[in-house]
Amino acid sequence: MDMSTPNSYSPLDVFEQNINDGRTYLNARDLAKAADCFEKAYNIKSNEPELPFVLATLHQKLGNPEKCERFFRKAIALKPFNFEYLYAFAMFLVGLTRFDDAIEFLRRCAKLQPDNAQLLNDLGVIYSEKQDFPAAIDFLSQSSEKNPKYLVPLINLGHLYLRLNDLSKAQDLVDRLVAQGPRDKEILDLSKKLSDIKKSADKVTLLPKTELRFSDQSFQIEPLRMIEQFGQRMSLDKIGLSIVVPVFNEEENVPVLYAELVEALKTLKQAYEIIFIDDGSTDESRSVLAGIAGRDQKVKVIFFRRNYGQTAALGAGFKYARGEVVVTLDADLQNDPADIPKLLAKMAEGYDLVNGWRKNRQDKMMSRKIPSMIANRIINKLIEGTNVQLNDFGCTLKAYKKGIVKNIHLYGEMHRFIPVFAAWIGVKVTEIPVNHRARLHGTAKYNLSRVSRVIFDLIVVRFFSDYMTRPIQFFGKIAKKITGWGLLTIAVLAALGVFKVLPISLNTVLLLTAFVLFSGLQMLTMGLIGELMIRFYFEVQHKDYYVVESILNDLDAERP
Repeated sequence: MDMSTPNSYSPLDVFEQNINDGRTYLNARDLAKAADCFEKAYNIKSNEPELPFVLATLHQKLGNPEKCERFFRKAIALKPFNFEYLYAFAMFLVGLTRFDDAIEFLRRCAKLQPDNAQLLNDLGVIYSEKQDFPAAIDFLSQSSEKNPKYLVPLINLGHLYLRLNDLSKAQDLVDRLVAQGPRDKEILDLSKKLSDIKKSADKVTLLPKTELRFSDQSFQIEPLRMIEQFGQRMSLDKIGLSIVVPVFNEEENVPVLYAELVEALKTLKQAYEIIFIDDGSTDESRSVLAGIAGRDQKVKVIFFRRNYGQTAALGAGFKYARGEVVVTLDADLQNDPADIPKLLAKMAEGYDLVNGWRKNRQDKMMSRKIPSMIANRIINKLIEGTNVQLNDFGCTLKAYKKGIVKNIHLYGEMHRFIPVFAAWIGVKVTEIPVNHRARLHGTAKYNLSRVSRVIFDLIVVRFFSDYMTRPIQFFGKIAKKITGWGLLTIAVLAALGVFKVLPISLNTVLLLTAFVLFSGLQMLTMGLIGELMIRFYFEVQHKDYYVVESILNDLDAERP
């Protein structure tokens, strides 16, 4: 079988060919040749954490400890919070009797899964190997408390008490174990050993060492399964479309929306994923989403620990999206999934971002439509310098090219201004009318209380659109207007005081006016400086300001 790769192939072709060759050799159980192929692939693309982990497990089976450790460490460097990698490396170190190093990595595992009884049992066994018996007893006891039905730590604890010649505690454990598993061979062996020691006249302080048992749970997967998952993830990277849907208390709407999305996406005939972001829902939305993800591997669900708002939810969706095009829409069924092909068709004309326009909006006039119209006029006026003028900034139904959402960091209530941010990075933005439907289930999450937030964010948008690189001009204009109006007010008050129209001290009026003007300027300056600092903090350190609790159907997910 000739598995050579033509020199005319691109590096990506060579990479995929080596992956396929390695998979073939693994099927044939030729681990040495499989490792060679995967190392060639790794030399082409070294930032894929699955490859060094596969190579580590292969070299462990081949008896190459130095290569094994090197690849384990590379895998963990790429995925420092992957429980499986950490545990597998720790057990490898146990095999080399490097117990202190193994404990270090198992403790990192324990931070990720503090209630894992099998893991706590294994820590107890390793401490016993080190003859740190108090620590061993502590971890074995914790393991039993976490899962009382798991008998392995109790059996280990019984053997440890026998070794320490603490027959009273050993007898108590044996009685408990016999009551739980009277026919279990290990329990019967422990009971017999205790009986033999009691009959023996030779009592010593420390009995000979007894091998304690590691957990039955195997955290380490087979290399072939890992490579299969890696192949799935590679194909996932090539998907064309990601649908991002923020969800907050929409238990009745989510199943209907999912069905409509699937129906609409079938017509596109391209690979897609649907990403639901549960923004701390307090109804049954979480269980509904989990059920959908369990039935459909194309659905990814991100659960937030609490409610962070729509901007944070969209930001998380953008972060985990893999499609070349990202489409966003609301979960309340007011956006119509049947409009997605229209957005994509418009994007095919050469646009980078297509915004939906709810031309015939089905919302209440006073509380939703009129405030939205006013807000859109104000936004367009404030961002005239960006060459972006839209009718409906607040419509969530939008289509973006991948490069846009991966280069925009969102904070506050900024999601409605994404087209403005996109214009700043030089992309083509347009707008098309879309269908808008009345809400049938649930309650609206937006009301007039959000107007103030939008206004504050507008100030920031204006600042970042025209004055980001020259803030002195921004503050100078504000200072000019405040000073002008302030002097005019002072002049009027002074005149009123001179002609005794107002029965107040002129000095008091002047001092109060100066104080108010100074305070207003100071507060505005502090707010903008604070905005700059928080943006610097998040963007330079690449931090998110939301906390993901868990992710369903994400092969590459990390859970720090």
